[in-house]
Amino acid sequence: MEWFEGLQVLSLESRRTEEMSRLIRAHGGQATLAPSMREQKLDLGSVLAGFGRDLAAGDVHAVVCPGAAATRLFLRELGTHGQAASEVLGGVPLLAGRAAHGVLEEAGLRARPLGQGTLGTDWAEVQAALLRTLEPGQHATLLEYGEAAPALMLRELSYAGVRVSSLPLYRCAFPADSAPLAQAVRDCVLGGPDVLLLSSGIQALHFLKYAERMKLLAETRAALARMVVVSIGPACSEAAADLGIPVHLEASPYKMDALVRVAAAQAPALLRGRLRKTA
Repeated sequence: MEWFEGLQVLSLESRRTEEMSRLIRAHGGQATLAPSMREQKLDLGSVLAGFGRDLAAGDVHAVVCPGAAATRLFLRELGTHGQAASEVLGGVPLLAGRAAHGVLEEAGLRARPLGQGTLGTDWAEVQAALLRTLEPGQHATLLEYGEAAPALMLRELSYAGVRVSSLPLYRCAFPADSAPLAQAVRDCVLGGPDVLLLSSGIQALHFLKYAERMKLLAETRAALARMVVVSIGPACSEAAADLGIPVHLEASPYKMDALVRVAAAQAPALLRGRLRKTA
């Protein structure tokens, strides 16, 4: 088996870069490693305590869950602190994006749709949903995962008398040395890598956020559309889809070596098939 057949393979892995590089090269690929994140822990206990106080005071009239990753982490943290999500949130209106809706259903919770959008966070739809749901003077809690709510939206809601508090579950922290990440964005836009390996949804988020910082977001999305994107598992695939990144292959079991192996075995044929269709 020829495996990657010399394809250029981009990985955004930050912790196990040497192992990832070795696996890609061992499977016949040209490895490019661009660490995409630096851990930045938040005191979620404090965050959830504040939410609990608002809830106990009857001052939470809606919880907004735009994305699956934030929703999943929120529910997991509630469980970690000894709180059953169905009991805590059962009496609170939940507004959810498409992917987040499924996460809430798995936890036995029902949610109203945020809007018609199918991918990513559409802040206009969040704003419209809150204006439909809440009365002046009421208060919503907004789950945040890396991306803060735009100030303009918060101002518009404030003018309408709707109060919104952010519940930050994760903050974007780019690597201390972001030069490889910037170069990876430029290489993708210029047609470099053929395959993108994702071992977490946060990697996808940071890649797009850094492309946006470089004012190359549209070009980067176009580049991703021509590449073969391979995910380490369902949670990662869902987070990528939530960001508008199509995932073509998924590893099973959900391990790094399986991620590289499935990419090496199937990506070349997928790329050849695309070339035949465009020929």
